[in-house]
Amino acid sequence: MEWIKCSEQLPELIDDLCLVYSATGGDQYGFPVGGYDCVHVQDYFGDVTNGLSVNGEQLYTKRYLHSGITHWMPYPKLPTD
Repeated sequence: MEWIKCSEQLPELIDDLCLVYSATGGDQYGFPVGGYDCVHVQDYFGDVTNGLSVNGEQLYTKRYLHSGITHWMPYPKLPTD
């Protein structure tokens, strides 16, 4: 399995896990520089609320951007035997 750059492709938004790598770190979500973790795909790559615009409209963002996540890979399948 190879790491996939977020700038090239994001994971499909399904109820699943993936491994992520944070090259720059992100204090807001606790990722250290060069850190990796297993995250829920929809929580990190789907839209999350990010306050209101000056016109009172809801703003959205993607959590992976604020975490410094630059790469991801599908969570490996568990052994069957």
